[in-house]
Amino acid sequence: MKSTSYFFPLRALALGALLVGTSQCSVSDQVKESPSSRKSNLSTEAQETLAYDQIQYRLNFMDEAKLGGQDILFVRQASDFTPAQQAKLQTALQAGNLPLRLRMRVYARNSSQVTLQLKQLDYQLFLDGRELTKGSTGANTALESSAIVTLPVDVDLKLTPALLNGSTPAAFAAGLADFTGSARRLTMRIRPTYVSASGRVTPVGDFQPAELVTRKASAKR
Repeated sequence: MKSTSYFFPLRALALGALLVGTSQCSVSDQVKESPSSRKSNLSTEAQETLAYDQIQYRLNFMDEAKLGGQDILFVRQASDFTPAQQAKLQTALQAGNLPLRLRMRVYARNSSQVTLQLKQLDYQLFLDGRELTKGSTGANTALESSAIVTLPVDVDLKLTPALLNGSTPAAFAAGLADFTGSARRLTMRIRPTYVSASGRVTPVGDFQPAELVTRKASAKR
């Protein structure tokens, strides 16, 4: 009896150690099989490639729009200009001195857990389905995890009769900056290019339409 009493605590301790060890192995096995664990085992480049699909770009409303120095942000029809203003715009067009100034913003949201490096965001602007201009923004911008970055789009160009396609400057300006109406005239297509941690440059696909900030994000499949 004394011998049994003496060894009982030892057997209890051994059993407890075995249970703890078994529990630890079980947790370890669960971690190994969890998706997050498998993801962490990916290379940095592989994680970046997966994260590219989690970057969402949205076009904000027009911040500034001027034609020949005149504010056209809220011009919805040609008659919003006075006859004197229309004549001034027409004279500037004929003289080859009719500047168009547009200021917009594109928001880039990184919903991944990886900080990415945007080399540049190429864009194409279309007016009534015809290319108005193109350019790039966001050169060498860090897209931090779970953050939103603002990428400015600044357009400065001289309008020509060819760009107006037979229209008057007043008619050209009508509704140009209106992103809320059903007959939206100005649209944008974008194509991001990223730089990986190893320096590999990756353009992601072809140009895609830039949705407005008011559009709800579609569910990931």
